[in-house]
Amino acid sequence: MSRDWIRQLATSDTPALESFVTLERTLLGSNPLFVSGTYWDVIKRLSGQSDFFSEMEYTLFAASREGQDVARCAALINHRYQRAKNEAVGFVGYFAAAPDSESQVQAMLAQAETWLKERGVTRVIAPCNGAALLGAGLRTTAYDEEPVFPLRWHPPYYREYIVNAGYKPAYPLWCYTVDFYSDKYRAAVKRAAENKAVLVRPINKRRWNEDLETFRQILNEAMKEEWEFYPHTSEEIHETFDPLKELLDPRQMLIARLERRPVGICWGIPDWTTSYRSLSSESGVVQGSKSTVAKERYSRAGLLIIGVLPEHQGNGIGQALAVTLYRIYQEHGLVEAAFHYVNEINNRSRKLAESIGGTGRVLYHCYDKQLG
Repeated sequence: MSRDWIRQLATSDTPALESFVTLERTLLGSNPLFVSGTYWDVIKRLSGQSDFFSEMEYTLFAASREGQDVARCAALINHRYQRAKNEAVGFVGYFAAAPDSESQVQAMLAQAETWLKERGVTRVIAPCNGAALLGAGLRTTAYDEEPVFPLRWHPPYYREYIVNAGYKPAYPLWCYTVDFYSDKYRAAVKRAAENKAVLVRPINKRRWNEDLETFRQILNEAMKEEWEFYPHTSEEIHETFDPLKELLDPRQMLIARLERRPVGICWGIPDWTTSYRSLSSESGVVQGSKSTVAKERYSRAGLLIIGVLPEHQGNGIGQALAVTLYRIYQEHGLVEAAFHYVNEINNRSRKLAESIGGTGRVLYHCYDKQLG
């Protein structure tokens, strides 16, 4: 197979990097369900300025046909992730492609895999942008439905490209919808109210650094067995949440205490899909969230992160956190909210979602491939 149309891009080449970042919008922007990545946030990462990339080895590839770029991807090695999982695993992320570009995509992915293998990688996970907080997962069904932010819409041929390149659907990702009028949800609210041992409070912006560090420590401990997580540094967590501090409703970022000790966390946000779709290609995460806050209304919302220290699981802490968050959305007039996404093998989290009235289905997958 010829690779004449594949280019490896230098991240120091500003025009090439900008073209890489904007390519997906160019290819898919006409689809009404498409939501672009945030331009400046991706530029920051791929130019090496992100704390997430301080121990990331990576390069970029683009594939062209008749002089026009039709596909892109990044090959990434997150050394923090490798140490945490004790495995020589790498990622293919920032994937985008035009329809009817099978041969170009296969050649591009083959070259990305070669680059990873030359650096000792034995298994590749795709799509993943180097860290779960930066984006992972490919939509594999319900292509006619609006995604719930920060999850993205992808065309069905993306899945075909990945599968045809030899990747297996290793990580099914469940998304739940919690019905606030269901008997299970109402029972969960009652149980949480009766559980006087668990105290749930909003994050305190006046003690931002202290509370964010508590959030980080619980996140790292609660999520350590999840395939997509590794212990995040303080710098990574601040990079994620500091831009949102001014706009964040603290009632949507929660800390649970048991016997005066922080034991659980929860974070949710309104659905920013419509706001992000309306932004220019040069916008970032702050502009998108400001747009939503300025409107002071939203019709959908979701729980993104929930975690309880392993030694305290089973004490009703997860339910208390979830219903405290969802109470905010009920006050806003919503009749349901998302709980996403949950690894298929994480039976505890799936049972939690179902115990509060959640109905789930697999909407996304991550794939993997062994490099021979």
